[in-house]
Amino acid sequence: MSSFHKKSDSQYSIKGTKLKNNLPFVSSGIPSLDHIIGGGLPSGAIFAVEEDILGSYSRVLTKYFLAEGVTSEHALFIASADEDPSIIVNELPQPCTDLPKEVTPKDGNVEMKIAWRYEGLGQVESSFGSNTSFGHHFDLSKHMDKETVQKSSITYCFLNEDEYGHKDKVKGFKNYMFFKLLTEIKELVSKEEFQTSSKSKNILRISIQSLGSPIWLAADCDEETANSDYGQDLIKFLYTLRVILRDTLAVAFITIPSHLFDDEHLMPRLLYSIDNAVRIESFAGSSRETNPVYSDYHGLFHVTKLSAIYSLVPYVPPSLDLAFKLRRKKFVIEKLHLPPELQESSEREQDDITAVPKAVGCGGFKKKDIDF
Repeated sequence: MSSFHKKSDSQYSIKGTKLKNNLPFVSSGIPSLDHIIGGGLPSGAIFAVEEDILGSYSRVLTKYFLAEGVTSEHALFIASADEDPSIIVNELPQPCTDLPKEVTPKDGNVEMKIAWRYEGLGQVESSFGSNTSFGHHFDLSKHMDKETVQKSSITYCFLNEDEYGHKDKVKGFKNYMFFKLLTEIKELVSKEEFQTSSKSKNILRISIQSLGSPIWLAADCDEETANSDYGQDLIKFLYTLRVILRDTLAVAFITIPSHLFDDEHLMPRLLYSIDNAVRIESFAGSSRETNPVYSDYHGLFHVTKLSAIYSLVPYVPPSLDLAFKLRRKKFVIEKLHLPPELQESSEREQDDITAVPKAVGCGGFKKKDIDF
């Protein structure tokens, strides 16, 4: 017999992760989001969220990401230049203990009586990831205990405006905040527990809020450099961060307010250094908010980039027509289903070739007079 023995996945796995293509994946905290992007967030990669106009829904995604890390006993690194990062930790949702069970029919062999032709087709899920066992479910109406948060390994990095006082270029950055943040991330990632070759492995979850806000790009708004070097610090930062995170057990979750950029071409350039990216389009303040067609949703959810990490082709989501809704207890991403037009209207009468005005002219006929 051969002396070769294949090691089981449990010897490689880390708590709160799963192996896919020999790469650890972590959950974002939202089962429907994990299902859309291919099973979760890969380690050593950058996941970006283009914020909505008000930034409220992107903040909810960040809470889910951090809450999943606390529940899975992962190390956290939270950085922000707009507010104290310790504030968002106090608002993390509490994990659910009792999950709602789906109602199943008593008879398992249920056959379709009328549409028997569609019996062999696969079932269409309106809410993605509802049956998955990966990750945890959280209740947004309840906050996590402070004792649980204090026991977690959390590193805070508050980059205030005083750091902008360093006018001199440091390692190619006009704004010193980019260099300081990269230095702290590199120092933390270089620890042995976050290396793939380590025996006692753990996941490092990096959360950067509102990267690219006016505080970050204040140096690019000067009159001398506004036209030529706008966004160069942000491009260099993401490219360097991607190099630092490669082949490590760190996952970066970054929210970017792309709607505040002065240059519309900046975000497409940033996507070159980002592995997976999504965009949130909120209905708040737009004409779609009062449109009855979108009454069941709070906004559209766009998948802007999916990378092929350790694979030949990227993951293809089941649908690109996605919408989201924020309920009292959870955030759900679903397929966009528009309601059928059931009421009679003048537009439908114009589309009907047999519809005629009340005053019927020469050669006119009514629909009830047609005999097939």
